[in-house]
Amino acid sequence: MTDSTSAPPRPTGSRRLGLFLLAFGSGFAVLTIEIAGTRLIAPVFGLSAVPWTAVIGVILAALAVGSHLGGRLADGGKVPLSWVLVAAAITAALPIVGSGLPWVARDFLGFIPGALASAVILFAPAVLCLGAVVPYLVQADTRSLENVGRRAGDVSAVATAGSIAGTFMTGFVLLPAFPLPVLLAITAIALLALAALSGVILGKGVPPHVTGLAAIVMSVLAYAGSQRPPDALARRQTLYSAVSVTERVGRDGRMVRALWQNGGSSSLEYLDAGDPAHEYVDVSGLLLEPVIERVQSMLVLGGAALSLPAAFSRWRPDMSIDVVEIDPVVTELAEQYFAYGRDDYPNIRVVHDDARVHLHNSNQRYDLIYLDIFDHLLTVPWTMVTVEALTEMTDHLEADGLFMANVLSPLAGPGLGFIERFQATLQEVFPAVVIYPATPNSDAEVTQNLVVVAALDAQALPDVDWPRAGTGAAGRPLTDAWAPVEYLQAKVFLAGLTWD
Repeated sequence: MTDSTSAPPRPTGSRRLGLFLLAFGSGFAVLTIEIAGTRLIAPVFGLSAVPWTAVIGVILAALAVGSHLGGRLADGGKVPLSWVLVAAAITAALPIVGSGLPWVARDFLGFIPGALASAVILFAPAVLCLGAVVPYLVQADTRSLENVGRRAGDVSAVATAGSIAGTFMTGFVLLPAFPLPVLLAITAIALLALAALSGVILGKGVPPHVTGLAAIVMSVLAYAGSQRPPDALARRQTLYSAVSVTERVGRDGRMVRALWQNGGSSSLEYLDAGDPAHEYVDVSGLLLEPVIERVQSMLVLGGAALSLPAAFSRWRPDMSIDVVEIDPVVTELAEQYFAYGRDDYPNIRVVHDDARVHLHNSNQRYDLIYLDIFDHLLTVPWTMVTVEALTEMTDHLEADGLFMANVLSPLAGPGLGFIERFQATLQEVFPAVVIYPATPNSDAEVTQNLVVVAALDAQALPDVDWPRAGTGAAGRPLTDAWAPVEYLQAKVFLAGLTWD
């Protein structure tokens, strides 16, 4: 950098535009990697506060380190920006080739450390390189000490604008449009284009054969990533989750078809008959059998492949069933691959809306409300298990109506935190609450489906001969102002998640 008496010529308009394009593109890429990266590890760590905290914290740390190193590299003048951007492009492909790393990290390090390690290894290298871009550009755009503040502000503002655009474009447009490996490969190729542009503007460009070879490798990775795994019938990225449909032989030798959302099996059906293969659906029907004749209307919060409402419809064809499912893509997959699409269910009405918003806007009352929503392997969205949410559900229940919920928890051990708090929350709202295990003979420390049955009138509870869960209410009830559901459910992972 020079003083005003020996300043180089003022950058031309086209050169400044190129510098701003580099700043905008680097900022855009950072948020694409962050948002796509979080979705990439969702099948392992979900989309709760834990993975978001890990990814955001690692991204910010990488940007800080990258900015620190970038300033020194720019002043040193030995490493051109074009090579830094090539390094960013190459490391942006790490999540594509290392997609299995999060599973290994969780198995060896645990839930929270595994999420942090996955973010550090897969996302930090590329973001560190991108963090170095702004110092290079500030130096290139500054002609004297008199305008360094203005130049730095301009470059930083354009980079931030790129991050804003990257946030909205990635979340609302790119994620639903491309498989994750393809999106990350496109990002890497775009960074190679920025490297070439940097060479044109600042000189010391990367040899064309290097960028060309890297672009070919990225294209091959994009093609490979766009292919469905052999066991996947469908795979989609939607605004709400990573969704796939798979088919395999079940433990009893029958073929089962599963809908997966963010790593959790949200629906499971036997292929031959279309019956649900999740035990909790059959147990729910058994629990309701003594009172099923008075259940004329039902609201299901969380549709997935519509296996549960379809099963209830077959048991009671005259029952009116409303289903609230936030993701229309999931309903399309239900129609294409599951029993809901193979038979006619005129008594089922699907509404695509957020469950809490629907409850707020609806005046309909029901004999039965069934909560069956998960945002990961274990976690029910915290917005649906607070005192306020449950109270809103009671406003939609008939006087002798029933509330039911499917949740996942062990019945003993350190993973009990969520079910104990949820039971305390239920008892704040419902005078009568009973919890039943879907598989009573399972080991108490094994995570399994639990079916909650609650009522405003204890006389409305069904009288059934089925073992009750031995859990009790404990701790402070969950509220909209305080609902650490992800933290409570993380204790299951920290204790070592095991299934029946």
